[in-house]
Amino acid sequence: MDINLQLPLIGAVLALPALYALWRAPSGTRDDFIFNSGRTGFWGTLAGIVCGNIGIGTFVAIMLFSAASPVIGVSLAFAYTLGLVICAIIAPNVHALSERHGVRGLIDLIVVTHRIQQPLLVWLPIAFVFLLRATVQLLALAAILMTILPVSQLAAVGLAALCAGAYTAIGGYRVATETDVVQSLIIVAGIALLTFANLGAVPQTGPFFDLGPYRLPLLIGVWLFIPVSAVLAVDNWQRMATARDPQVARRAFLAGAPLCLLCYLGIVWLGLGGAVEGAITSGLHALVPAGHGWIVDLMLIAVVMSTMDTFVMPLMTGLERTTLPLRQLQLMVVAVFAGMALIGALFGDLLSSIIAAFSSLAVFLPTVLAAVLGHRVSAPAAILSLNAGVIVTLLLLTVDQNSAALVGCAFAAMVYAFTAYLTGSRRAIAG
Repeated sequence: MDINLQLPLIGAVLALPALYALWRAPSGTRDDFIFNSGRTGFWGTLAGIVCGNIGIGTFVAIMLFSAASPVIGVSLAFAYTLGLVICAIIAPNVHALSERHGVRGLIDLIVVTHRIQQPLLVWLPIAFVFLLRATVQLLALAAILMTILPVSQLAAVGLAALCAGAYTAIGGYRVATETDVVQSLIIVAGIALLTFANLGAVPQTGPFFDLGPYRLPLLIGVWLFIPVSAVLAVDNWQRMATARDPQVARRAFLAGAPLCLLCYLGIVWLGLGGAVEGAITSGLHALVPAGHGWIVDLMLIAVVMSTMDTFVMPLMTGLERTTLPLRQLQLMVVAVFAGMALIGALFGDLLSSIIAAFSSLAVFLPTVLAAVLGHRVSAPAAILSLNAGVIVTLLLLTVDQNSAALVGCAFAAMVYAFTAYLTGSRRAIAG
């Protein structure tokens, strides 16, 4: 496509969500901004599932791991899908649990069930992990913009934060779910076109079960924690909790699971076909006919923009019980995106960031299980388990990426159990 046509098309994809948000904002309420007033229907939920679970982190991870080890790439595809199936199974229970406690998000559930007096101590470690994932998306969008526009990295990061942050800050969760419908169509169509364009390519790979540079603990971690990560993701949890009714959430996840699986397997095929040689963007451009690189750009822009709003807004649900007016909530979203831009300008290796985000997510499991089961819950245990678990996992990643998730989760579980036992014993003595 001629550059004179390509730039306006990509500019429209970047700018239209903000214009749409400006159009919708006057009719939006505070509850619309935070959780769409709990009225998201089937198509909005399904589109959000696609957008939230095919982020650039997932895209890059599946491609890179598939190129290095086919068995790990395929395992990632099916493990992600299994997580969505689990979400479908538990969606009515999550919806009922949220209604019973009067909460909308995962962080709120932990705070309420554990009777935590300092919610910030729980919000910070969880927000860190998901903002790390969102920052990965921001960096990816900046990299795409640098291939299209003659701008520096700093300017590209700022422009990326502006494009994704504007419509999120203006329209909140309501506009995020509504724009997901168009963005999900672009994502699915883009992956389908790339896959069909390369069906005839014969990938040059080693034995299927060759782990390449990785070891068995990583493959075990993929099957143990990637499905769980879908359930522990604040965006998937909010979709289950705020869908119009429990069955809407279940049907959407049941429909989203096979749809995402097809997309994941398409990404595996692209990785096996050598699309990861060099930069991801240029590698994908090489897979389409000359002059059609704009298809890749549009798809990747939709992937990263739709995922950033997906991660940021569920972190804001804890503000529902505050008295903050809508304007202040919008300014807080602006501050979050500004912080992401600042972190993004100083960030390092993309794949390492992706692994860090997904490995750290595993440490949430003990606290979330305690919140759901309501057995031996302890506020100090939740706070220590979440914060110490994230810190230890990040430290372990500098030593061994293969086992960081396994060891980090086990450590978080031991911290929770030991602290809950101690606080329970003290209460018994005090009583």
